[in-house]
Amino acid sequence: MKFLAVLLLAICGASFAAKLSASQRTVLTPSFLNKYRSAPAKPSPRNANITEEFFTTEVDHFNNQDLATWSNRYLSLMDHFVEGGPVLIFLSGDTPLDPSMIDDGTLINEMARDMGGAVFALETRFYGESQPVGDLTVESLRLLNTDQILADVADFVVHVRRTVVDNPFAHPLVTGTGLGGGLATWFRVRYPHLVDATWSSSGFIRAVYDFQEFSSGWAETAIEVGSNECYNRIFITFHVAQNLIDAGFGDVLYEKLNLCSPIDSEDRIAVSYFFSVLMTSIELYTLRNGNVDEFRIVCDDISNDDFGTSLEAFANWFNQQFAADDGCVIINFDQFVETLKQTSATTEFGQTGERQVLYQQCTEYGWFITTDSDLQPFGERVQMELYHEMCRRVFGDWITPQLMFRSTMRMNERFGGDTPNVMQIHFTNGAFDPWRRASILGDLNAYALTDVIPGELAGADLRAISEETDSTELVEVKRRLKELLESYLFPFNPR
Repeated sequence: MKFLAVLLLAICGASFAAKLSASQRTVLTPSFLNKYRSAPAKPSPRNANITEEFFTTEVDHFNNQDLATWSNRYLSLMDHFVEGGPVLIFLSGDTPLDPSMIDDGTLINEMARDMGGAVFALETRFYGESQPVGDLTVESLRLLNTDQILADVADFVVHVRRTVVDNPFAHPLVTGTGLGGGLATWFRVRYPHLVDATWSSSGFIRAVYDFQEFSSGWAETAIEVGSNECYNRIFITFHVAQNLIDAGFGDVLYEKLNLCSPIDSEDRIAVSYFFSVLMTSIELYTLRNGNVDEFRIVCDDISNDDFGTSLEAFANWFNQQFAADDGCVIINFDQFVETLKQTSATTEFGQTGERQVLYQQCTEYGWFITTDSDLQPFGERVQMELYHEMCRRVFGDWITPQLMFRSTMRMNERFGGDTPNVMQIHFTNGAFDPWRRASILGDLNAYALTDVIPGELAGADLRAISEETDSTELVEVKRRLKELLESYLFPFNPR
């Protein structure tokens, strides 16, 4: 069996392996954003009372000459709701809806139980089953932008107040993680009259054109949780690989890494894509479950003294994870591009949001992981040139480096970057999470505080309090979250 290692820059997508077709081969998808997030909990009987619902909103909120509407999907849990209780809304961001977002095992559910609140999870337009126009063509994706998404959330708050809880003055809380945490923050900036409290858990808030800080942040965690030896082995591996390609010995990598075809050393983009796959594979594997022990396990494998060289040790680990069953790894950039050119919303890639997220990265957010920092072990070959070419070939020549750079600048200018003018909001991040470099790590004011949780990756605060498994620091953060957010929702009449 052959495997296609695809550097997808998407933030959502729950499956680790997806099928292209019966005649194609399995696709490994180390996604840029979504597959670095903590995996959602498996469905359980606790989700029995969570219902799937739809509400009607406009396809284009900013064109009064077009009154077309569509049905936006959401999940609802009313078990804890009492009259006068708050409305707690989880924004799924780039991830298709899953009941585990608001089930009994979550902190938002625990908050609802304590405050008598109704809990909802809202799916973002163009993701999962929330498809405003039914396809993912470039023309349709022009309706996929932050302003349109926030207008959907605004309509949803009004819908829940008027139709679901029958209280136009119900107190809303909006939260999310990753892109969802960014959207929750931007909603507080743009629609402060529709939200009384906001919680951003490991939110992507600052748009970053060249996200070189990600790999340096990853390296810090690898050293602290793993070892200096682990960092050095990875450093040596990537630099040896660069030297082999430059000297015309790329066949060594072709054989040791079980590649399906040799690396074209004359093609700068092909070489850059190859290194991006290697870099993404190890970053993905250590971050995929939100468990810092993954770093230790990977570092132990790569630091194994049973192998004569660092490259051999890395190749052994890489092949065990990505080339099982005597398969090979396809690193074909052209095939990668063709996969992301698919415009059907009903394919598995359309459902998981790979094309959609890349579009938003190219036109708004950036967050492109490069090796431009000197404080990381992955060499120097993954630069913005790769992502310029990727965006252009997938979506068209209208996407230029200037447009991509200006788009991230515009996002930060409009929403405040990492210094938004907001109150009654709380920011949480894991101290070991590389994504914290795109978030807010310091208090903005007395009503916009932050917690950086020691020893944790992304989203550790999303689960309900557990005295058995949570660290002392994590329990304290969760309790503070509950107290602060309740005080924001009911400042004059504590429940």
